[in-house]
Amino acid sequence: MTEHTTHRGTVLVVEDSATLRQMMKMTLEERGYTILEAADGISALTVLSESTPEAIVLDINLPDIDGFELCKRMKAEPRSRNIPVIMATGLGKSGFEIMAIESGADDFIAKPVDPLVLDARIEMVVRRMRRERFANALTGLPSSALTEERLGFMLARQKPFAASFLDIDHFKAFNRRYGHARGDMLLRHTAEIILEALRFARCKDPFVGHTGADDFVFTSEPECAEEVARQIAQTFDLSILDFYEDEDRDERSFTLTDRIGQKHRYGPLTVSIAVIPLTTEYPESVIALLDQGADLLAYAKTLEGSSVAVERRAHPGQ
Repeated sequence: MTEHTTHRGTVLVVEDSATLRQMMKMTLEERGYTILEAADGISALTVLSESTPEAIVLDINLPDIDGFELCKRMKAEPRSRNIPVIMATGLGKSGFEIMAIESGADDFIAKPVDPLVLDARIEMVVRRMRRERFANALTGLPSSALTEERLGFMLARQKPFAASFLDIDHFKAFNRRYGHARGDMLLRHTAEIILEALRFARCKDPFVGHTGADDFVFTSEPECAEEVARQIAQTFDLSILDFYEDEDRDERSFTLTDRIGQKHRYGPLTVSIAVIPLTTEYPESVIALLDQGADLLAYAKTLEGSSVAVERRAHPGQ
């Protein structure tokens, strides 16, 4: 990339041929992209556990995991499910397009890859995905629009699930004390805690949305929802002081002075989580579900420390 080239984002190229990988890398770098590389499926999943590229170019012929299966795994993970995937294959592969679509690919391209066509395809899928998903720029997770769409789909499906709502208590005070850059680090860390807890619990079809500054929504099976929430709270408590300066860490608190000169002391930040299992009765709308979550979250905030409040009524909201 020359110093005059505008940076257009990061692309993960998954290709077992070092020659083809290098060709695509050079071509895309000339057009302003930063390139991440993987020679097989396991390496690709490792890269995605540490980075969130704007797009993935995926070859179907990999030495370890079939490209179609790898695409399904990527789309099953909350962290990577919204990253557009362009699948590449040799000409004449029968049924390739249908199999690519069924595996969750967002577009496909034939080999040998035309650099200009690849550039145009990447730009198209990234623009389309950004428009469709309204992702939170900080964490890469779906924001309010897609989260509400997902909740609406799950309500309409009328199958058991749990919706959980998380808020970081006194996050604004933390931002005042340490600045937005440190606050952003904490938000990304919180997103990772949620994703890891859902992964550890082996939730089958989890979803995580970042709906506000320090507000997250996640879904799971009802039977594991409370366990996941308590694991998130515990992990948050064990790690929060890592974001404090030494003097505040020693005191396990920080102090802020308000506009009229009064001092306020804040202990280690905590999280409040509201869990609403839905098994037989379902709210009539997404708005009704969000209202239930807000009410239960307000109650959770009255409890001491990091807290998990679970809706125990048979017909929540009634």
